[in-house]
This record gives sequence, C-alpha cells and structure tokens, in this order.
Amino acid sequence: MSAPTPIAAIDVGTNSVHMVVANVDTAGFTVLATEKEVVRLGEGSENDTITGPAIERGVAALRRMRLIAEAHGARVRAVATSAVREAVNRDEFLAVARAETGIEVEVISGSEEARLIHLGVSRSLDLRRGSVLTIDIGGGSTEFCVAVNGKLRISQSLKIGAVRMTGEFVPGGTVTEAGLRRMRDKIRSTIAPLVHDIHRIGFDQVVVSSGTTETLARMVAVRRDADLPLTFNGFDFEAREVRAVCEEILATGETGDRIGMPGLESKRADIIVAGVVILDEILRAVRAQRLAYSDYALREGVLVDTAQRLGVLAAEPVDAGFESVRRLAQRCSVDMEHSEHVAHLAVRILRAVGRHYEVEAGLERLLTAAALLANTGNAVSYSRHHLHSYYIIRNADLVGFDDEEIEVIALVARYHRKSPPRESNEDLARLDRDRRHDVQLMAAILRIATGLDRSHDQSIHEVGSSMRDGSLVLSVRHDGATEESVELNIHTAESRVGALEEYLGDSVSIRDGGVVRN
Repeated sequence: MSAPTPIAAIDVGTNSVHMVVANVDTAGFTVLATEKEVVRLGEGSENDTITGPAIERGVAALRRMRLIAEAHGARVRAVATSAVREAVNRDEFLAVARAETGIEVEVISGSEEARLIHLGVSRSLDLRRGSVLTIDIGGGSTEFCVAVNGKLRISQSLKIGAVRMTGEFVPGGTVTEAGLRRMRDKIRSTIAPLVHDIHRIGFDQVVVSSGTTETLARMVAVRRDADLPLTFNGFDFEAREVRAVCEEILATGETGDRIGMPGLESKRADIIVAGVVILDEILRAVRAQRLAYSDYALREGVLVDTAQRLGVLAAEPVDAGFESVRRLAQRCSVDMEHSEHVAHLAVRILRAVGRHYEVEAGLERLLTAAALLANTGNAVSYSRHHLHSYYIIRNADLVGFDDEEIEVIALVARYHRKSPPRESNEDLARLDRDRRHDVQLMAAILRIATGLDRSHDQSIHEVGSSMRDGSLVLSVRHDGATEESVELNIHTAESRVGALEEYLGDSVSIRDGGVVRN
C-alpha cells in the first residue's frame, strides 16, 4: 500500500468556516485534525454584499486553517457556499483570500453543494440501500438530496438557512408572533415544489447533517433520561422530539433567555430559533417520523471528492458530473450517438494538439462535457441554438463541476459555432486570462470535431498529428464509409480550422489518413 496522502478540506459557509485534515489511502481516510470558526459571512450584509468586517473574519479564519494544514503537509481544497455564492462582491473576498492566505477558494453551485454533502454523509452512514432523504440546514441555504439505492435522484439547494431566516424574520434572535408566522409561511412556500418531488420518489430514511441539526440532536439527547452518546453520528431521534424542543425554544423571547439551555451552544442562541423552525416545517411537510444525524457533511464530501479526483480513493461507480451532463442532454433530446462521437473526436484532437503545443492539463473532462451539451439549445430553437445552449447549461445546476467549470463548459458550447470567442466578448471577459485561453482552445477544437461528423454517421474514428514546415497536420482515419461521406466530413472540418490557427499561430490542415485497421 502506498503512503497516505494528507488532504485538508475547508468549507467556507455562511455561518462558520470548517476544516478537516485527514490522511487518505485506498482504504479510506483517517482524520488528523478538525477546526471550526464562527465567522458569520452573511451577517449584517445588505444587497447581498459581504461586509468588510466579515471579509476580515473569514480571511483570518482561512489563514489560521492554512497554518494547521501546512503543519500536516496537507494539500488544501476550499469551497465556498451560499454567502459567497450570492455576494455581489464575491470576487473581492476571493481575491483577498488568495492574496493573504494563498488559498484558491472555489465557489460551488447549490446543487453541487448538495451532492458533496451527500457524498460526505454516505461515508458516515450506509445509504446504499433503499431511498434516503438527506437534509443539511446551513446558514444561508438548506440542501436536499434523495438517493435510491445509492444513486442520486434529487440534489437541490433552497435559500432557507438559519442565518438568512434569522436576519429576515427574527433579527437578533428576538421572537415575535408576526415574525414567526411570516417565517413559517416563507419556508412552506419555498419548499412546496420540492416536497412534491420528494413525495413522488418516496423515502425510507431521513438523515440530517450540519451544526444546526447536531445542536438539536444534542438538545433532544440531554432531555432523555439516559447518558449522552459518545458520538452523535447515527443518533436516531423522532420528529415529535424535535417539535418538543422547538416549542421550548420558541417559548423564549430573547436570545439571552436561551443562554444555558441544556445542549445549546451560546454561539447558536440567536440562530437556533430559525434553525429549529426550518427543520420542523420540513419534517411536517415531508411527513417524516424519524431521522438520524450524520457527523459528516460538506467538508467530508469535499475531502472524498478531492481524494477521488487525485485517484487516491476509488471513484464512485458513476461519475456524478457526467451522469448529470447526460441527464441534461437527454432531457433536451440531444442526439447522443452524434454528440458522444463528437466528444470522442474532440478529445483525440486535443491530445493531438498536445503532442506539439502546451495544453493545460485537465481540459479533457470539460471539453467532453461541452461536446455532449453543445446542442442542448436545439430544445429551444435550432436558430441561434449555441446561444440557447449557453443559457441552458449555465442555469441547469449541473453537479460534479464547480461554478467556474460550468461557466467554461457553457462558453465552449456557446462558441462551438458562428463567431469565435474574442477577448473583448463580455461573457468571456469574466474569466481570468488562462481560463479565457482554455475556452478559446476548446471551442476551436470542438468546431473541427463537429465538422468531422457532419454526416452524422460516425465514420471518422481516429485523429493523429504531425508537424510539417511549422504547420500542424491532423490526419484522420475512418471506417471505410462512402467516399462522399469522408470527403464531406474532411471538407467541413477544414473550413473550420481558422479559430485553431488563430489560437496556435500556425496553419492547420486535415488530410485523409486512410481506413482504420483492426
């Protein structure tokens, strides 16, 4: 067995910043250290802006966590959720964090957050059999997943979190009848469409995670006439016990009245009102009677996901990202045989280019996703379908990719036809220089790959490359299809080499390399 790989996973949440450091090998992971700091990134903000003091608190927490990770020689991966995701000044926070800590914080979508939480929970409890509903109540949002026999069917995030609801309906933790009534109405209306989908699929088990539900599980436990468990992972309790705790909490009007309540941390005395009401309303809506607590959540999911990306842990049986991509493509009635073949050719061209030019590692996955989704816009209209594809991809809540990766995939699909991407394009300008170049290269390659299957008969199989007098020659091999089909595909592809020529600064030609021999 190879030496374990130390990894530090950081969750930059609305209420707290969490970190877990672990040694990971093929057998799993061993936790070396955990750290948590309450920073309240979403507190006191107006117009979805993270305040200066909140930025300072968040960056200071990251700085300290980086030092802990370095002490263990750990590779750091940090993800940000609701507060940063929705902030109009999120780029400011990310830039300050990068400059002062050296940590590149990824902003993940709500559905990706839900997927990662489920991945973490699945490492603490066995979710492989039956239908399992997981609920994670965070500071800015609540994440829901439904998995059937280990396969995700629902992965969704809703903007009802303990910090968000506190600021809107029980400011400072002060309970009023009017505020409580409006909060319950808001929660019910927000979850109603999702509850319908949950009931349609059904569930056998409910699992909850995060600090809010851990606190409620502890408050339930201390009210039982029994010793407290040594670990709350897998702690089983009933919805009626949650309601009893909820009534006790709501009987206190002010935050100070809750200080010292058995099982309640003083730091949560203000936001626990909103937290318990959110859980109570969800349990009522889905008609759940029992629930179990998972000690693992987002940060463990990030840890596992990172280890799988590095090849340290075995990947899941199905790549969640490509499963999501294929689901979207199928919903949009994409010709999958054609699109999968174009993706195959695009990867072959990328590798062919990479033999002679410097190509950024890791582009194959993004290029494949873009190729599979390039024609989703046809579901709206063939005319300008590349523009429709961009909108669909950008707003489809793909899982398995972070926010920037989804933007890159959408842009490559957007520019796979018509005008090529330019540095001056407004949508492209949002990316940094390296990512803009990635989009330009992948879009140029996708144009050629699409041309090589203009006949939609998948006759072109392989692509090789050579350099001749400073020019790139792509040699394509086919399956012996009709001469007209091969000629059409090569002719179409040759008419689309301009964007790649501009990117490489060299001429590009395509020649018939003959029939593939088995």
